[in-house]
Amino acid sequence: MKIQPILALTSLTCASAFAPVGADAGKGKVSSSLRAEIGSSGVAFEHVAREWRCKYSPGPSGGPGDSDSLKACQSLLNEYLPKLKALPKAQITRQVCGGCLDFKVSITQPLEEHGAWAEANYEPLESEFMDKLKKIEGTSLHEVQEITFEAL
Repeated sequence: MKIQPILALTSLTCASAFAPVGADAGKGKVSSSLRAEIGSSGVAFEHVAREWRCKYSPGPSGGPGDSDSLKACQSLLNEYLPKLKALPKAQITRQVCGGCLDFKVSITQPLEEHGAWAEANYEPLESEFMDKLKKIEGTSLHEVQEITFEAL
């Protein structure tokens, strides 16, 4: 599922799905960070992550420890890590599951900074990375997703 309304977060007052929240909302005080809520769900957030993911194949042992495709995924991430860290206020996380063979990279930014990257359609980094990821033998189910991301 892709959360497209986040692209317009810079104009939250116009978006019916998102509303500014917080103790000072509506009291004329300006917050130092942009915060949104998904409708009236109570799900408030200040950060959005763009996730790039795939399935990798197990190695000869049947697990991740000797997986050539996992090694290649990590190598690709190492290549792109300096570029990803150069995105404004970006925090990069990698998640690897040895059981379900997931390889995931999350690029998390505050709403304001993420909005600028989203408006650029995550280019050129996303298409470059995903094109190279798809060429790694033994990977499948290549996907991207935009999600809210909050430490609670």
